[in-house]
Amino acid sequence: MPIRHTSIKEVRRDRLRGFMDRRLVHAIGHPVREHILAVLNERQASPTEIGDELELDVSAFYKHVQVLEQLGCIECVGTRRVRGVHERIFRATSTLSFDDETWQRVPATLRADVWADLLRRLCNDVTGALLDGRLGGGGPEHVSFTPGLVDAQGRNEIFAVLEDALSRVRAVQRESAARLRESGGQGIPMTVAILGYEAEGAARPAASSSRRQRRRPWRRRRPASLRSGGR
Repeated sequence: MPIRHTSIKEVRRDRLRGFMDRRLVHAIGHPVREHILAVLNERQASPTEIGDELELDVSAFYKHVQVLEQLGCIECVGTRRVRGVHERIFRATSTLSFDDETWQRVPATLRADVWADLLRRLCNDVTGALLDGRLGGGGPEHVSFTPGLVDAQGRNEIFAVLEDALSRVRAVQRESAARLRESGGQGIPMTVAILGYEAEGAARPAASSSRRQRRRPWRRRRPASLRSGGR
């Protein structure tokens, strides 16, 4: 009869299946570490700055900064003297991401949860940017929605273009981080979202010339919550 262990600790680690980098699993295993990693993926910051945002004393969470540094998820990029104390400045070296092979190993139910969480965060971020004028306020921005009809080869080529774009965005972030370290600047927080997916339904046949209706011009409208006078 096969041996049945009575404790999970007795099972060899190499027999356990996984689909994520175990360092990242440990890194995001606590909400404070997840928050620190999220902040440092957006910008460089000191533990004091992160603590001020959370209204939390550094001593209450600095052990999580040390854990992330030991795991290699963040790195110190410099120090500065503030009120007689040397503050260490950190940036993220790891992001929670999946390549195609790893993503296919993620259970389907968990994949749906990951998508739902990402889209929820994106919607909240976009809504906040709209409400405070960072999006639609006249500054540099890019928003596009491009539905279309392609064959299987075209679909794969589009996904390759999106992967290349993501790689270039990450390269720009790394280059910007290097320049900011030299200049000591704070940087500009920026969100880039890339979506590509198979849409629902097939293309509709073109209307006949006798019944073709004139398409009304598209007009940009502000969300109801942003309109004045309730109009």
